[in-house]
Amino acid sequence: MLWTIEAKDEYGYGYTAGRCQERLFRVVLNRAASSLNKAGADPALTHAKAKRHLVMLEDRYPAQLERIGGLASALGVEPHEVVSGGMALASLSGTACTNFTAVPPATSDAGIYVSWNLDLSPFFRLLIGRMPLYIRDVAGSKPYVCMGLPVLFGVGVMNGDGLSACVNSVGAMDSGEGLTFFELNNLAMETQATVDGAVEVWRDNPREVVPGLAIAIIMNSNSIFADLGGDAAVIEHSHNHMAVEKAAGHDGVLASANHHQFLDRSLSGGADPVIEPQIAGSYARLARMWELLDDFRGNIDPLTARMIARDHGLNYSTLAEFGIERSYYEERIDDATICCHPWNLLRHLRRLEFEDALVELNVAYTLNHILMDPKRCTIYITLGKPCRKQYIPIWLGDALRMEWADEARGEIDYAPDLLPRAHAARKDIFRRPDPTQASESIRSVGLRLFAALDRMMASRIVKQ
Repeated sequence: MLWTIEAKDEYGYGYTAGRCQERLFRVVLNRAASSLNKAGADPALTHAKAKRHLVMLEDRYPAQLERIGGLASALGVEPHEVVSGGMALASLSGTACTNFTAVPPATSDAGIYVSWNLDLSPFFRLLIGRMPLYIRDVAGSKPYVCMGLPVLFGVGVMNGDGLSACVNSVGAMDSGEGLTFFELNNLAMETQATVDGAVEVWRDNPREVVPGLAIAIIMNSNSIFADLGGDAAVIEHSHNHMAVEKAAGHDGVLASANHHQFLDRSLSGGADPVIEPQIAGSYARLARMWELLDDFRGNIDPLTARMIARDHGLNYSTLAEFGIERSYYEERIDDATICCHPWNLLRHLRRLEFEDALVELNVAYTLNHILMDPKRCTIYITLGKPCRKQYIPIWLGDALRMEWADEARGEIDYAPDLLPRAHAARKDIFRRPDPTQASESIRSVGLRLFAALDRMMASRIVKQ
């Protein structure tokens, strides 16, 4: 069973999450504080920004303010410390994802599918574990499944009304303070059942964007939403600008990668391969995704969606306008395949291109593939790269109290009570059930190495 956090109110949710994973939260917040200090952040400015964000939450999203208070109480810290830590973590660089949605008439079975190739540095397993999903069930709001870590950066992927979502990070320079995309996503999942409702959450609230041109900044994100009615949309935003593209205008399919394709980049300050060569892989992945969706439009089902997610093909067609041309038999552009691998890592090392090797290792790595199938009350997930790992089906009809769960039971091809062994418990991933001094030392070294690599990578690819 997935880790389920049940609470009577939002404060209780934050408190329960903090007490269940106290060691994990303490390590994460300590690392975030250390990262801010080493980056030279002014403590007074950081404190002031966190205080402003708390005031904004009181007005715009009081439920988040309550859960931050619960987590702070569980950890014995001040709420502004939790906010500062969450923002520091969300501002890490170097993530990438290639996502799509398919709705009728693009699907062969009238299904609704949202696909998320979760591309993160392998070191992020220290934070989110092999199974990155958990269930949030708080009285007074819709229950939903999240990816990530509660309160700090949990992204909702499917709620009890079948609204499904995925995200991918993107760089932008049109920055400003507001609700983070984690908070916007959670607010939509807790209150909305339709794509139009989710879009209004983005339109009606100020949007936090951290300035940076890189392969991606976690805080800035494109989002895909799909609902049971067959509506789907991509939301691209900066602080002052926003674009929404519906699947209805593309015969039922949409794709998204780590740059703005619908929002004018001259407005958002988004990167292109001329400004930031490291973003070239995103353009290649997106072109390949559209190519596959065009090929399979009208015939997309769960099997086809999985095949698309594990694709290693290349498509450089969208890079020609930027003067970047490469044949399929030449060395691949870094981070250029939907199922990401550090294909050129050894080549970079042989050429003593250590910084390029480090960047590729951190961004060209698919940790999981998550496929949302809300009509069947199911999420399929691989505990590793989709080209290598078997899919695990997770039945959510009962946990999310989906009204159509009884009907969906007749459509699924697995036992709904199948419980993957990996879900038995969400243990503290920083120690084993019987920790030893050696195992604790190894994990400590791993976290220090992760922090050092992230700082090196940020200095290599982030332009402020």
